[in-house]
Amino acid sequence: MRDADWQHLDDEPLERLLVERWVYRGILLGVIFLAAIITTYLGARGLVDRADQITIVALLALAFAAGAVAFTMRQQDLKIHRELRRRRARPSNP
Repeated sequence: MRDADWQHLDDEPLERLLVERWVYRGILLGVIFLAAIITTYLGARGLVDRADQITIVALLALAFAAGAVAFTMRQQDLKIHRELRRRRARPSNP
């Protein structure tokens, strides 16, 4: 999401956007955990054939991609938090 997409929003829609993004990051964290569990299970069971190796590589790639997306989302969320703080610190004119 670009800065221009959210900077025109009021405080309440920005807060809703942050909550929505927290839910997305939670889902991404769940994907990472699920990939870790399946990878651990396959590793503990032993790599029987090439398909197991390919599955592990695919799961690790998925986990790293989800982590990268979550990290990038967090960086954007920090910008939104700073903007909300800046708006609230500014004195309102009646």
